[in-house]
Amino acid sequence: MDTTTDTTTTTATVDTAEQLRQVSDLIAAGAVREARRRTARIADAAGGETRALLGQILDALEKHPADAMPQLRQLWKVSDGAGQELIEACVPRPERRAEAATQADRAVRATRAQRREYARRAPRDLTTRQGVPRQRRSQRSADNDAATRRYFADRVDPAEDTDAQSTYDQLDYDRAAVPPMRGLPCVACGVERSTRDQQRTRDDGLCEDCRDSGAAGVPILPATATRAEILTARCDHIAATSTSTAERNARLNRDWRTMRRSDRFIVSDWHARQPACRHRDGGGPAR
Repeated sequence: MDTTTDTTTTTATVDTAEQLRQVSDLIAAGAVREARRRTARIADAAGGETRALLGQILDALEKHPADAMPQLRQLWKVSDGAGQELIEACVPRPERRAEAATQADRAVRATRAQRREYARRAPRDLTTRQGVPRQRRSQRSADNDAATRRYFADRVDPAEDTDAQSTYDQLDYDRAAVPPMRGLPCVACGVERSTRDQQRTRDDGLCEDCRDSGAAGVPILPATATRAEILTARCDHIAATSTSTAERNARLNRDWRTMRRSDRFIVSDWHARQPACRHRDGGGPAR
């Protein structure tokens, strides 16, 4: 049983070492992002101590070879056998270490002249990052800008500004010149009644001319009748004297436009009780 466990552990260590060797090659080639992804996958499948060791190895490999090798040697000294195998697999190859050192030396020599020139420059020749203080705007300038913004926000484009009215915006001057009707109209002719007719104690719903000509009016109710009873009697009279449902609804709509809100509720309730009635959207009699 112990032999099988040791064999499995050794195989896993060898696989991990091979994967870390590939990670080391990626870092040497400059593919640091891919190296980090592969190291993360290796760490997910490893234990806690191995995961911490992998993080230290990756941190060392991303440094300059002159700093990476001493750090890897120190890790190798304090690690066990499996850890030492992982570290040995990650050590850069000698030829790559030599190539990296050569490239570093070339970079130093290439920038040596620039660094010397920078060191010889006097402090007065150095470019500072301090910017020029921004001047504070005056209140007058701010007010002018605000007025300009309001002008352009409220400005109407001359191409869109036209005096021609659309078909839906045209005003009917004949209807606009007629003042709104005051009070309920006459139940016979439909014209506006005089103030004296509207203030009659025993109101029959007629105007003076229709009353003199003998037209039939709303039945006179007792003096104790309520407002609801008076309006109900008026609706019954309109329904009885109309030749069709359309005529009845038209006469009720004419009354509806001159009624108060409380009176409209009474008429709506009466209309709802009528057979085969139709309501309009506003709740009043159908047109």
